[in-house]
Amino acid sequence: MKILLAYDGSPSADAAVDEVIRRPWPERTLVKLVTVIEQPMAVASAAGAEVYAPLVERMHASLREDAYRRIQQALEKFKTRSDLEVSYELRDGSVKHALLAATREWGADLVVAGSHGMTGLARLVLGSVCHTLVTHAPCNVEIVKTPSAA
Repeated sequence: MKILLAYDGSPSADAAVDEVIRRPWPERTLVKLVTVIEQPMAVASAAGAEVYAPLVERMHASLREDAYRRIQQALEKFKTRSDLEVSYELRDGSVKHALLAATREWGADLVVAGSHGMTGLARLVLGSVCHTLVTHAPCNVEIVKTPSAA
């Protein structure tokens, strides 16, 4: 079995990690934590490109380092589950598109993601990664809510 775990370092993503660790899985189950780093917003100015490009690159590098640190902390939790084969992947781009692409490319049997529990305007403006996964993933999707969001 292949489980893709969408991981962004949030409390809801940590709840999803805890849920995967807590449950029994078939022998030789593969778990891949996938973190997506969205590109920082760039200023579209030809005159300022030489100033903003290095700044944007530094911001992206910083976001990648932070994501790597968070995912390593999550991977530590899996040390209690020697029966699971755990890996990770850092991707760049739109979270929704990158997670769907990772799901298809890896051939996941199940996607597990934590729900941030946004409603109303926040969900309308930011969109829902979980909704996109549930409606477009080519496999089963499990959404884990944190106790406070349930």
